[in-house]
Amino acid sequence: MTFLRGASLTTASTLGYADTADLGPTAGSGFRTRWPDDLAVLQEAGVTDVQFTLDWARLQPKPNEFDADWAEWFEQILQAADAIGVRPWACLHDGAIPRWFDNDGGLGDDTAFELWWPRWVERAADRFGDLVGGWVPFAQIPSGGTEQPWIDTWGILAGGPPVIAAIDLQTRGSSVEQFAQRADLIGAVLSAEWSGSSAVDERAIVEVVDRWGNELRDAADDIDNPLAVVGFSAGHPDPDASGDIVGAWRSMLDSAVGDGVPIEIAFVEPAIAGPDSLPGLLDADRAPTPSSAAFLAD
Repeated sequence: MTFLRGASLTTASTLGYADTADLGPTAGSGFRTRWPDDLAVLQEAGVTDVQFTLDWARLQPKPNEFDADWAEWFEQILQAADAIGVRPWACLHDGAIPRWFDNDGGLGDDTAFELWWPRWVERAADRFGDLVGGWVPFAQIPSGGTEQPWIDTWGILAGGPPVIAAIDLQTRGSSVEQFAQRADLIGAVLSAEWSGSSAVDERAIVEVVDRWGNELRDAADDIDNPLAVVGFSAGHPDPDASGDIVGAWRSMLDSAVGDGVPIEIAFVEPAIAGPDSLPGLLDADRAPTPSSAAFLAD
């Protein structure tokens, strides 16, 4: 038994943030025009699933407006992935929000969050729900504030394609059980920061990867939901060091699954390196990286 191997096509590493977003505009990786070839290369490399962000700022540049051209473009992506046997998972927030929503208070304002977020989820579900194989509403569910946005999210999406609640297991603690009641899978957000820009001490890698493994095993002991790993990044700017980290992480996942930890799928971020991103499975020229070899090898 093994886990499915996914890749995250984030807004930052594909289109870049829009000029209608609170973080925009930023440069993309060329995915806007290269996406048919990019999907094909990922599929040929061994990627089974893609997590693709439906960019809220582009699709809803104004509070009561839905951009038809962008909606059609995103539909093409989802349909094309499915056509080549790659399951598309839709993410609804991976960093940026529409500028109009930020001006109204954004994620930090409970009133604005609880008003506008469920409207966005409903709109996205109505337009794209028949095209997605699963949902990752938040690349990481925001900490603090009320849980109402997630309750609303689950109320809208439950009963359709599987929904992943993406949380940081290290900081969430016992609240994992609360999300487990309103999610099909619990998604672990695993991350680390490394000093330096070249090699990483092997002992440091082992220490971090062991911590990740313990977090996954503890979660499996506490809940009945299957697990996913979402938004995993090696977190290091050097491609070779990233490959070493991903290799150790992959070995840990294989070991955990072999011991019965119910990890169904793991996503690596980014799928394709953008101009300002850390190394991905593919570099900016779409060539496989050491991370790709470590993650996708049989």
